[in-house]
Amino acid sequence: MPDTYEETIVDVEELEKKLAEGYSSVEAWIRKHAERVCFPIYSSVDLRDAGFKISAIDANIFPAGFNNLCDSFLDKGAKLLRECVLATYGNVERILIYPESHTRNKYYLQNLCMLQSMVERAGFAVLIGTMDPKFRDDITELDASSGKKVRIHKLAAENRRLHSEDFDPDLILINNDFSDGRPSGLVGLEQPVTPPPEMGWYLRSKWEHFQIYDSLIREFAEILEVDPWLLSPLTDFASDVDFKDGRGIERVASSVDVLLERVAAKYREYGIDRKPLAFIKDDAGTYGMGIVVVDSGEEALNLNRSQRNKMSRGKSGSGIRAVVVQECIPTADYFNGHPGEPVVYMIADQVLGGFFRYSENKSETESLNAPGTQFAKLCLAEGDDIDEVLACYHGHCSFALYYTIARISCLAMGQEMKRRELCPPAIVGK
Repeated sequence: MPDTYEETIVDVEELEKKLAEGYSSVEAWIRKHAERVCFPIYSSVDLRDAGFKISAIDANIFPAGFNNLCDSFLDKGAKLLRECVLATYGNVERILIYPESHTRNKYYLQNLCMLQSMVERAGFAVLIGTMDPKFRDDITELDASSGKKVRIHKLAAENRRLHSEDFDPDLILINNDFSDGRPSGLVGLEQPVTPPPEMGWYLRSKWEHFQIYDSLIREFAEILEVDPWLLSPLTDFASDVDFKDGRGIERVASSVDVLLERVAAKYREYGIDRKPLAFIKDDAGTYGMGIVVVDSGEEALNLNRSQRNKMSRGKSGSGIRAVVVQECIPTADYFNGHPGEPVVYMIADQVLGGFFRYSENKSETESLNAPGTQFAKLCLAEGDDIDEVLACYHGHCSFALYYTIARISCLAMGQEMKRRELCPPAIVGK
């Protein structure tokens, strides 16, 4: 990578032009990396477009939110899902969806409805079931946000197989990020389980993901002949921390100061007139929990009680013991006057579609994955129903960049799986 570039790029539209010019080389590079890894059966990638840079800011291997996708994506998703399942697992007829335990979250339940519908459209018999002891009845019926009933079946593990009373699945599809650990009943099954529970947040690390992502972005940026900083957030890591009792917070604060100076240097280099900020994120954070934004190490040292509590516990009450310190990329995307960000969904290494997340009570520098978030669909398929199109966000969307960056983030997730030797047997050795 050269130390200087032929032209200073501080405009995402210029990055789009660079991508178009180097399309063939980029596709060949992605294919080369794709041959070396396996991919989660599905995933989602959160993006931030600041106008002067664009990057992935989170990557999820057990995505909820299928209810926020256009219905027109379901047929595409069904086709991609069927191709992926049959190519990877062979003769599969029955699929079990293993969900989270969000019985009060009607929108999560609507996500299950949409996921179940996509699996059915793919030509598989499908059932939703769990071993969670909170589900005591053989079948628990719950109302999704649309009013549709979601039937969750109680499961049993027997003879190394997970099943309900009258449904013995060939494949178990996980829609639970296992922040608090993997259920013992999912260990040692002869049925394939995907995505691997070992990729749950009880083991997975944002720091590891962004290290891999950044190394891939450096190669990608070299093809485009641009500064990799324009496509990746500066990120650091601190372990052995406890925000409740103050352990390790000095190291976090020091990391914040060093990172902010690095961001400030980049702002000066590109003539960007704004104050740099940093996110402190739970290294195993999910559902927008365990995240604060600060403008200095001193602010990190002096978080108020509410902020310290927020940084003490993650999803399911799991303790936060490691954090990433990451450059805050302010969003330049707005929907109805409110800051937003695109989210891209993948089936294996193929783009399915996406939506636009926005918030009426957050600023362009805050995390938008938070209570009160709203969603605008991104309907891109030809022949979309006019009512669906009218419900969509149609601002300036850098779709080529969105999708390429999401694919690179998916490559990083694939490398995470390969490192842990979690590839399905059918594709080990790629």
